[in-house]
Amino acid sequence: MSAIVIFRFVLYYMVSFLSASPICLLAAENMPRAGIGRSEITNHHIFYRQDKRAPLTSIEIVFLGAGRNQERPSQMGLAETTAWLIKEYAKTHGYLDQLSALGTRLNVITSTRYQRIAIPTLSENCGKSVEIVRDIIHNLDFSESDLKKVKKLKLADYENDIRRRTHTFMRNFALAQTRGIKKLNSLKTLKDLSLEDVRQYYARLLKTDVVFFKVISDLDSTQVAELLLPITETRQRGGFEHSLKFPTADYSINPSAFVYTNYSRLKSVFCHWLIPFGSIGGEDHIPTLISYTLSHYPGLLHHYLREEWGLAYSLYCRTRLSGDIRYLDIYADPQLQNSEELIVKMSDFIRGLSDNPRFWEALKERREILKVSDVHNQTPQRSLDREINRAIYNTPIHKGSYDSITDDEVRAFLEKFFVPENMIMIFVGPKDHIIDILNKHLPEVDIRVHDVKELIE
Repeated sequence: MSAIVIFRFVLYYMVSFLSASPICLLAAENMPRAGIGRSEITNHHIFYRQDKRAPLTSIEIVFLGAGRNQERPSQMGLAETTAWLIKEYAKTHGYLDQLSALGTRLNVITSTRYQRIAIPTLSENCGKSVEIVRDIIHNLDFSESDLKKVKKLKLADYENDIRRRTHTFMRNFALAQTRGIKKLNSLKTLKDLSLEDVRQYYARLLKTDVVFFKVISDLDSTQVAELLLPITETRQRGGFEHSLKFPTADYSINPSAFVYTNYSRLKSVFCHWLIPFGSIGGEDHIPTLISYTLSHYPGLLHHYLREEWGLAYSLYCRTRLSGDIRYLDIYADPQLQNSEELIVKMSDFIRGLSDNPRFWEALKERREILKVSDVHNQTPQRSLDREINRAIYNTPIHKGSYDSITDDEVRAFLEKFFVPENMIMIFVGPKDHIIDILNKHLPEVDIRVHDVKELIE
């Protein structure tokens, strides 16, 4: 079977964990469950599961403490630019060809609090692949020509992102303006990034205090530990403080509406209501239950917006993450002639949810559905991700399934977060039409008009 065919297999991860290896291999069920401090996540922990259904090994090297949190405001995009440069170096020096011949891919992924190097590969070639990646990590020599090329590629990518991920950028921008997180992209800072910025960032990344490994493999724990020795034995310690947080400030918590121009000819209005409810690592059972109650067919939004009101077709409620901020995103796309009625009714619906008897009836029904489906959704991959998040962020543990969540807990959540001062609205459509609706029906809202180009400038 060819490498290409094998990589098209979907990897499902088994529930069982194996015991610890000589270099701190951790079975997730043996992880400390409560009160674990971030400083306790020392170097070279290996979060591991065995899956014998395919001869594949997936390794992620996680540099905890690198990522976007390490960027100064004038360096926005530095971590991702460095990630692109690592791939560019690997390509121009023949490393990617070597890995490809072994059935191995190389991905460098940037997140808020960490940088990851992912190596999915054929298990029989895992050892050689790890050695090649070790050589990439330690032999990197960034050049001005590579930086110039990557900047050009990223400038084009920013423009494509505006078209492909417009609503993602709009949500991020609104949260950046009201909750102090960082924008995803900035053309200005990208152009100003220097080779010295990149080299300093990468030097700090190599000295990250905490590096751990996430491994899914058909190989046993001893083999995995031995295969990683080329990286674990040579890595230096000391550098980043991995528990850095975003700076705190008193950001606006007034109800806000972001209206984006450049859309005067649209025949529909695209509407988002964002409801921030905490930071990454928090308990997520309650917002997930609310999201499922509102959105999943036949959710409450479907009953109201489609069946009773007939105001919109596309709609959803989803939990999302931007930077360190977690929020609910409620979306609808009414046609222009229905937009005024929908905006008013949706705003009232959200604010009055805790007093809506139909919500509580739907919530009860959704609990019963999730009680059954949650058993089947406990995939090994999700379980492993939860263990890692718990280790990094000290995520609280919810005892029981969704059916253990009480009405009082849900009501307390709604009364705390589903309030006007915590509501961020985004509207895409004819500017004057939207502003007239807001001034007429929601005069307390702070209206902010922006050009779409600002999302990446």
